[in-house]
Amino acid sequence: MNKDIKKPNDNTQANELVGLARLGENASTEGNHHDSQTITTTRSAPQPVAGKPRGRSDGAGGVSPAGIALHAEFDGVGKRADQSAAADATFESTRPIDATRELATAVGALTYTEVSERIAVNIAHSLDALLEKSPEDIFITSRWICGIHRGIAGALFPEWAGCFRSTDVQVGTHFPPSGNDVAVHTQNFCLDLEERLRHLQGAASIAELLAWVDWRFQWIHPFKDFNGRTGRILLVALSYKLGLPPIDPAAEGSGKKIYFEALRAADAGNLSLLTELWLDRLGSVD
Repeated sequence: MNKDIKKPNDNTQANELVGLARLGENASTEGNHHDSQTITTTRSAPQPVAGKPRGRSDGAGGVSPAGIALHAEFDGVGKRADQSAAADATFESTRPIDATRELATAVGALTYTEVSERIAVNIAHSLDALLEKSPEDIFITSRWICGIHRGIAGALFPEWAGCFRSTDVQVGTHFPPSGNDVAVHTQNFCLDLEERLRHLQGAASIAELLAWVDWRFQWIHPFKDFNGRTGRILLVALSYKLGLPPIDPAAEGSGKKIYFEALRAADAGNLSLLTELWLDRLGSVD
């Protein structure tokens, strides 16, 4: 396995980023891990994308615990545990949302597919906008992250897009930090990233950095929804800033299972599996 990372020239990198942006328009239901959607078992009316949790307690079996907003991935992929809702569940479930379910948005009720398509176009625009800046002018801060989130979701969900969640949530078996602590965790994440960027030495340290960013951002889970998409743009922006070939971080096919196992291991304090996956991704780029 080739562990070397080949850095493209500026024109090649720009073209590849544009290609990745175009890919984003057609990948609205694939690979956007950790985009979370609170859904209920009833379908009589359009549902908001995220609801308020009712308190914290232990849960089991794919049915929300009594006090946590238990999120299913917006794309129907990417839960950290293989959980499915009970057929007679009365709480919010981890069952993937179907393509015909309607969501309440600022432009009216839209199906999941319609929301996904609009978000995909906004992702493409966000990636294109990266090319308007020099890599050295990209500063990843809390404000920058919120701006990315607002850019992809603000037109549909202006009340909360670009704002850190204030509620407690559960994603699969993972309990992200309390909503009250999200802002502090995100600020510390950005400061830590800034310091880590000063100490990169070779492919292994770059892979370790990307693995850490990939895991830590999703561990914080700073927004009600679209965390996976925001994290994807963050990773592409970081690759661009480092002068690396833009790599779509979305796992495909059988790689999804390995990827989420690596995320669970990182949650438990073992980042080596995710680092190895990133080293493979970087080494496979021609």
